[in-house]
Amino acid sequence: MTTVPSASQWGSPTASRRAFLIHGLNSSSHTFHRVASALAAKGYLVVAPNLLGHALRKPGVDFQVQTLADDLLPYLQAAEYDIVIGHSLGAHVVLSLLKYLPKTKPTSVVLIDPSVEITAEQMVDFRAKLSNNIRSNPTAEDYMALNPLWTREDAIWRVLGTQIGRPTNSDDHIDGNVPWSFSHLFADKPAAAALTVLIEDLRFNGALKLEIASKLKDIRAVIVPNASHWMQYEFPEVIVEEALRNIEE
Repeated sequence: MTTVPSASQWGSPTASRRAFLIHGLNSSSHTFHRVASALAAKGYLVVAPNLLGHALRKPGVDFQVQTLADDLLPYLQAAEYDIVIGHSLGAHVVLSLLKYLPKTKPTSVVLIDPSVEITAEQMVDFRAKLSNNIRSNPTAEDYMALNPLWTREDAIWRVLGTQIGRPTNSDDHIDGNVPWSFSHLFADKPAAAALTVLIEDLRFNGALKLEIASKLKDIRAVIVPNASHWMQYEFPEVIVEEALRNIEE
């Protein structure tokens, strides 16, 4: 009997359409609560697993993104999904799963603000930002003050995602994926799959990500105005719209 990792689920088990949502670093399946609820309302069974080393799951033998992806393979072996969405680190996990998607069945793939290429110099700042966030131990009120588009529920799930994870999660995953380079995985996209990359507002770090995405072939890159890295909290309707666009056009 195939066993599957822990997951959250929305919608009816008898739904004819399925969506698979993968969260990011220092987060949990419930980061997608708004996106998942919207898809469930449109008739989808939504499954969002918890990655290794997150949400009280113990880490695997290493912290490579491919290891996180391989851990989720039982889901893809048990069912086919119409929609696959990944946020941040979860987007890199999705890229690592592209080679396992159906070759002929249309699949809508949406990557939410991935940093697919980070140089060693950029990683110094990235690592410091993540470490500072954990050390400062922000409350739900802190997150809401900094992010006016977030609901209290969004902020609480963000706090829980950080606090129930391992304190060394960020450093472990950074050190386990050197160099931080995932652009080559776009080549594994099956011809039947449509892939969209959603990018945060250009005023933030979006310009750099757009520059990289624009070089990729057969990829739809969409800048989401006023969105930060956490657009699943701020603009879940955009994520749902883009996911449905790929399979309803």
